[in-house]
Amino acid sequence: MQDLHPRADMMARLPTGTLELFGDGEADIAALCDIAARANPRRGFLVVSRVLGRHLPARPSAMRAAMDALAERVASDVPDPVAFLGMAETATALGQGCFAAWRARNPQRDAIYLQSSRQRVAGSEIVARFEEGHSHATSHMVQVADPAIRTALAAARTLVIVDDECSTGQTFVAAAAAMRLAMPLLERVETCCITDWSDRAYLAAMPVPSAARAIVSGRMRWSADAAAPPSVLTPGSNAAGVAPPGGMASRTGLRSPEMASRVPVVASEGERVLVLGEGEHSYEALLIAEEIERQGGIAAVQCITRSPALPGAAMASVSRFSDSYGSQAPCFLYNLLGHAPDRVVIATERPGGQLAEARAALTELGSAAPVEIVACSYRAEG
Repeated sequence: MQDLHPRADMMARLPTGTLELFGDGEADIAALCDIAARANPRRGFLVVSRVLGRHLPARPSAMRAAMDALAERVASDVPDPVAFLGMAETATALGQGCFAAWRARNPQRDAIYLQSSRQRVAGSEIVARFEEGHSHATSHMVQVADPAIRTALAAARTLVIVDDECSTGQTFVAAAAAMRLAMPLLERVETCCITDWSDRAYLAAMPVPSAARAIVSGRMRWSADAAAPPSVLTPGSNAAGVAPPGGMASRTGLRSPEMASRVPVVASEGERVLVLGEGEHSYEALLIAEEIERQGGIAAVQCITRSPALPGAAMASVSRFSDSYGSQAPCFLYNLLGHAPDRVVIATERPGGQLAEARAALTELGSAAPVEIVACSYRAEG
């Protein structure tokens, strides 16, 4: 007899309601994610990845393993050319890392990488816009600056969309529909995420034949608490910022994974270093963390993010930052001491007040760990 009320593989009672996760197969859900409450009236829960390098400290090897696992899951027979799309802001490092891993497996295949963005790039063409209805920042732009990338995108027959987590899949549907307008030859979509709780129900709404790829798949049950105080998003949460001159090339398209021009980061044997990315600028934080580990340091990656969450559950601490991109959107850093850092390194495209804000956040949490800024710049790529 079928169990009508199966036991959840993970459950959390949050100030906003109760979330239950039910996984397919034998994957260890707790090794990949945790749960927190969103400070967002549109959705009261947040599935927090342990291998993404954003809300929780993640070791570089765990991040690369997740990227490699997703790249391996992309079907080998997808038609060329292939366009990868990493989803802002949370999955920009995951997207580029998945693209890098797929390119390493398929060096002869014709492929490009783009990401959605909430930062406007001067001189670029916006080729697609779509909305992420449940988000704190709903509006996504996909931009292209190089005519050669624009031509490659128009010729692409496969779109691989990379996000960190899928609850309903409606953002995948919106992204695919918007990208199809810029990709007239599109005939195949592959969606990739670390955890997918949609039960693949959204695939029927995709504009072309599609497949869902995930490390963990399953279902979720969310019971909102009607008595919970309503959350209110801060005005400006969805405002667009401005990408700096010499900012990430991935915002307007790449043919190869990018690496910033910056000073090298030196680490001591056994030194615990927390490397912080900032918003969409997160892939370089992983590269710095890998550089530290090659020297014998113990590195972890996190990010300053727009994502508003409530303290408690997966969020042991919440620190507040300003948005370096001029949008006035509030930004946050969670679990700042989760890696017990001896030192904090912030990788940024736009140095500003991050140093003072990070020092203040550490002081508030009782840490005297030194902080340094690594300024990153990028050349345009065709």
